[in-house]
Amino acid sequence: MKRYSKLSALAAAAAALCMAATAAHADGGSVDITIDLSAEKTPISPYIFGINEELMGGDVMPTAIRAGGNRSSAYNWETNASNAGSDRSHMSDNYFQQTMSKDLWDTPGAMSINLRKRCDEKRSAYAMTTLQLAGYVSADMDGEVTQAQKAPSERWNKVELVKGSEFTMTPDLNDGTVYMDEYVNYLINTLGTAKNGGIQGYSMDNEPGLWHMTHARMHPEQCTCEEIVEKNITMAKAVKSLDPDAEVFGPALFGYSAFQSFVNAPDWNEIKSLRPDYRWFIDYYLEKMKEAEDENGVRLIDALDIHYYTEAKGECGERSCKHYTNENCVKARFDSVRSLWDESYKEDSWITDTGGEFLPLLPNIKQSIDQFYPGTKIAITEYDFGGSYDICGGIAEAEALGVFAQNEVYLATLFAMEADYQCAAIDLYTNYDGNGGHFGNELLKCETSDYERSTGYASIQDDNTDVVTLVLTNKAFKDKTTANIKIKGGDYSYVHLYGLNSFAPQVFDMTDTNPAVTVSGDTITYEMEPETVSMLVIAKDKDAVAAVEATAENETLSKIEDSKAEKSSSRKTVYAGAAGAAGIAAAVFAVLRSRKKS
Repeated sequence: MKRYSKLSALAAAAAALCMAATAAHADGGSVDITIDLSAEKTPISPYIFGINEELMGGDVMPTAIRAGGNRSSAYNWETNASNAGSDRSHMSDNYFQQTMSKDLWDTPGAMSINLRKRCDEKRSAYAMTTLQLAGYVSADMDGEVTQAQKAPSERWNKVELVKGSEFTMTPDLNDGTVYMDEYVNYLINTLGTAKNGGIQGYSMDNEPGLWHMTHARMHPEQCTCEEIVEKNITMAKAVKSLDPDAEVFGPALFGYSAFQSFVNAPDWNEIKSLRPDYRWFIDYYLEKMKEAEDENGVRLIDALDIHYYTEAKGECGERSCKHYTNENCVKARFDSVRSLWDESYKEDSWITDTGGEFLPLLPNIKQSIDQFYPGTKIAITEYDFGGSYDICGGIAEAEALGVFAQNEVYLATLFAMEADYQCAAIDLYTNYDGNGGHFGNELLKCETSDYERSTGYASIQDDNTDVVTLVLTNKAFKDKTTANIKIKGGDYSYVHLYGLNSFAPQVFDMTDTNPAVTVSGDTITYEMEPETVSMLVIAKDKDAVAAVEATAENETLSKIEDSKAEKSSSRKTVYAGAAGAAGIAAAVFAVLRSRKKS
């Protein structure tokens, strides 16, 4: 993979020249960055550098991809029809087919098959798909569903989580019912098990606390706490019985009010009155999942699945605004990430105005997990700090990824329709050199003397201290910042610099001879340009970097080859099996739905 085009190469050269010309005349402040090799290290999950399917067609190299969102709640896996809900006039149509090649259009489960295909193209990224729990899915592709046609009606097919009879690979299109365990079985037989090239993660639908608003013609009544717990348990039991190695994520809560009271669910006050020790809905959900494990003898929910979109406002009074030339608005974007972890920070938002009891978010979630269901992982399957078209978005994204690593988040997938700078920040961690060079899997203790000006996240790979990768931000709006970097317990003489800046939303190779970086004794000095985020590959010598990069490239190739080998046996079903069992169904679908593809 080329690191950048000819035009962007010129921009990179310009950036390097700019650094060279100004390195000796830094006019900003300074920050001390201290990395301690001897301190306790934190394991980094490989799956925090993920995206949602809306972004999978680009060049970004994520480690996980989720197929989800509002559209997925009404997805009919048998016919690939879906409904937009309130996002677009409650239209039932062929939305998902438009995102994939035509050869999959009439294949059952095409959304998930296409997901797995895309994950394979992204160096075998982790694949997470969504299971439908709301009770109905779209029965056709015939356009708007009116209020008079709300479920139950002929515009909807009923959803049964458990079929209770023999599965088929050619589902009945005329029975008016879609079976979710049959869907999981179909995917296993089509793609393989979670450990054999198939779907690795299953999400328990999408934002159930909002079904009565986003999908008012599919699930008109507000979902109760009891309903979502019962459906999560039933569906998770079915998944685990079919594929014990698959991971289950639930309940896909949409935001703060869902964490707090499941959006003031009809039964929440009664639940809370009986259990005043529940601080929020998350406590109730976790304890019910723990009780289900005790009863069934197997963990059913592997990760607590939440969505998080910042509500922090800038100086303008708007949340996540696009005022990229306003210093205070840009600073508000940077600071908003602190609501994930920093007890001293109080964001300007309706959440803080109403108490902000559960901010910072990640420590509060950890507290609940430790009390009610130890061992549960944390997944943030939708989040976005904004700034798609400005370097500030890349800096905020790089900051969020570092925070996810620090707080041991298991999986995180960025959700945005466009995210140029955010995707570039993901690449800075996962593919900084275009050949699979990536942030390590063990997080080092890294301290900064001025968090509001600059932050650092340092790592090593597999206890190998020959090379340290350091992601460093300069959040100063106009000033350069001198970073004085010390690594306790190591002797390093070589630095290769990569980075993001305002030239273009992509990773630039700033070379290993950039005059902005100097090494003197035990100190590395880096003159950072305003509003930049950098990857410093710090090594004992150049040969050490070459060895690590070769290992990374070999690991990537090995992973791809292993994946191909697994799929060559397991997918004699539907890449050759879409021509088999699914192919038979496709011929039927083509006749039944030829008129529905406008």
